[in-house]
Amino acid sequence: MKVFKSVLTLLCIAFISPQTVAQVDYASQIQPIFNANCTSCHGGNGGVNLSSFNALMSSNGNNYGSNVVVPGDPDASGLVDKIEPSPQFGNRMPTGGQLQQSDIDLIRQWISEGANEVATSSEIDVQIPESFRLIGNYPNPFNPSTTIAYLMPEAGTVTLTVYDVLGRSVRKTALGLQSAGEQKIEFEAEKLATGIYFYRLQMVSKSSGKTLSLMPVLLTATS
Repeated sequence: MKVFKSVLTLLCIAFISPQTVAQVDYASQIQPIFNANCTSCHGGNGGVNLSSFNALMSSNGNNYGSNVVVPGDPDASGLVDKIEPSPQFGNRMPTGGQLQQSDIDLIRQWISEGANEVATSSEIDVQIPESFRLIGNYPNPFNPSTTIAYLMPEAGTVTLTVYDVLGRSVRKTALGLQSAGEQKIEFEAEKLATGIYFYRLQMVSKSSGKTLSLMPVLLTATS
């Protein structure tokens, strides 16, 4: 049974050169997402306004206690929380639907790069992280699969362990040798009951963990 599969190619090397990727341009890549999905409700003068760069950057998330965009930190940005599954406050946005995962990833990348109106460079170095860190999993809640993302400071072997609410190990899988940089794996919850689980990634003496929420499968009535 194949429960896990690597989404990235695993490179068995000790040193990895920095990669370069194009920086996100706000006007041509981010604003069109808001125009197509959000500004019909959030394009006015009050509350969160996504009609322009200046309006967005001055919009305050009252529940979050900060502006909806925190440059350099998508996880602290209320905008990101609201467009991802299970927001901390209220319902997921946009109302009546949800953004494509590719659009969410693009918004996260733009904020991570500093949330600039104009790209500071056509290319940006993607540096190897300084420490082992679990980014999280998406979607969450999920059924039947979710993607787990994490950062590797160097090449090394990684083990994934999943626990139930009583702290019992229900899955343990050796992911093998992983290369430095960002890695993603897909976790499929075959034969697991719906509910809350805790998962931990272990790299030598370093580890990090978060929770998983496995929701029931919604059955569609047939005539």
